[in-house]
Amino acid sequence: MRLSILFILLLSNTLSKAQTSRYIIQLRDKAHSTWSPDQPSQFLSTKALERRTKQHISIDSTDLPVSSSYRDSILAAGNVNILYTSRWFNQIIIQTSDTAAIRKIRSFSFVVNTRSEGRKSAARKDRPAAEKVSADEYYGVAKSQVELHHAQSLHDKNYRGQDMVIAVIDNGFPSANVNRAFTTTKIISTWDFVNAAANVYAYGDHGTEVLSILAANLPNEMVGSAPEAGYILLRTEETEWEKPIEENNWVAAAEYADSAGADLLSSSLGYNTFDDPLYNHSYSDLDGKTTIIARAASMAAAKGMIVVVAAGNEGNNDWHYILTPGDADNVLTVGAVDADGRLADFSGHGPTADGRIKPDVVSLGQYGRIVLPNGTISVGSGTSFATPVIAGFTACLWQAFPNCTNSQIINAIRAGSSQYTAPDNDLGYGIPNFTTAFNILKASILSGDSSLLQHSWLKALPNPFSSSLKAYLHANAGQKVELALYDNNGRRIRTTTFTADTDYYYYDWQADFSVLPAGIYYLRGQKGKDKAVVKLLKR
Repeated sequence: MRLSILFILLLSNTLSKAQTSRYIIQLRDKAHSTWSPDQPSQFLSTKALERRTKQHISIDSTDLPVSSSYRDSILAAGNVNILYTSRWFNQIIIQTSDTAAIRKIRSFSFVVNTRSEGRKSAARKDRPAAEKVSADEYYGVAKSQVELHHAQSLHDKNYRGQDMVIAVIDNGFPSANVNRAFTTTKIISTWDFVNAAANVYAYGDHGTEVLSILAANLPNEMVGSAPEAGYILLRTEETEWEKPIEENNWVAAAEYADSAGADLLSSSLGYNTFDDPLYNHSYSDLDGKTTIIARAASMAAAKGMIVVVAAGNEGNNDWHYILTPGDADNVLTVGAVDADGRLADFSGHGPTADGRIKPDVVSLGQYGRIVLPNGTISVGSGTSFATPVIAGFTACLWQAFPNCTNSQIINAIRAGSSQYTAPDNDLGYGIPNFTTAFNILKASILSGDSSLLQHSWLKALPNPFSSSLKAYLHANAGQKVELALYDNNGRRIRTTTFTADTDYYYYDWQADFSVLPAGIYYLRGQKGKDKAVVKLLKR
């Protein structure tokens, strides 16, 4: 669908890119605006407003589009084409060869400054390699990424991304509208911020390959991590050259995703060095507050989206560290491992310049499976291919708990990861276990207690209980657990045994407890030599 009221895309006569330059016009304020925070439906979609309402996020000045009077003055300055605007950072990005128009724009009192585009060297790209593959059960060649994260339980519960919207920001999506892998994919909208056009299907292969990890739906060949989600496809990366303005393109795409009501933003792009050293990002810039792209990623999170970005592929070169916007706060920055959980040598390392743990988590990014624009299943390596794995399963998890905030979902993913208690700057919090994350959220919601298992390996829910009783516990996956319920006189009333499937296990005790008299009871748990007792009240 077209979202004309959601993102102000103002086009004039097309100008030749070969003869024109692009400029970033920084505006002083939003004076004389025709928009009001009291009427947000004029510039935000219903879904965007619902996301804010659920998470108690207020509408503020950053949500307002740029001043229409300022925009009109810039258009009237001469032969100027407005490519897009940024409401978050109050900027207008123009294209022009009219030097007189630039001089006039710079003289406007409402213009703080104008900056021209520059060039940068390309970051290391992910490289697909053709390979003959064989199908393996329902997920086909994607089985290893599902098993790595124990994510099949989400799909088995029919959490496959339905009603969730994922915005994918990349370099283009050739054949995504006709590729056999996407015949059931719901493409909601598209926009190319390089050419100011709706067609995103003419450039680059990388975006299609990333999308396939999320959305491919080829049973017994390859099934993605969120095959039934809706997708917004946004092109910001330029194919002919590399320029710093791509970061501004990314900002505009994030704002578009917000306005259109995206729940998640998945981006496998990152930046550090430039052809002209004047534009280089230093390591000290990676504090989450310096680069405009990191600030935009944090803003997207503040607007209620979950932002999932790649750590970058600089781990085994002189740079070594993550790329921006991977340094942004409150986002999931994803590093890469192989199918056995070993860190890929190219995966970017933390910490951020201000000392925060990065990456946040890791996923399969070494010899991951992808679908090429021609429909062939292949392999590729890079944190770009680890990122959509996490983004898709995160969408499925959020679908299961739609009333949770983005931060609650992210915290559950971290808490359910393999090295949550001892994170480092190679693997972050480790490999997420999405069954564990689901159990953490379910138990926390049922009990209203966000600090479950803080002081004991066993909790009982609800307490007081009446007809049902559930246990939430920490055990080794595959460990046998015994639960016994005693009355206040020490008599054993009920006993059950089971095997924990995951380290953090949620057990629904299938028994009718309504027949028990009201009073005090004790739940005794035993796993190996470890014992725990929970006092309960029966109503």
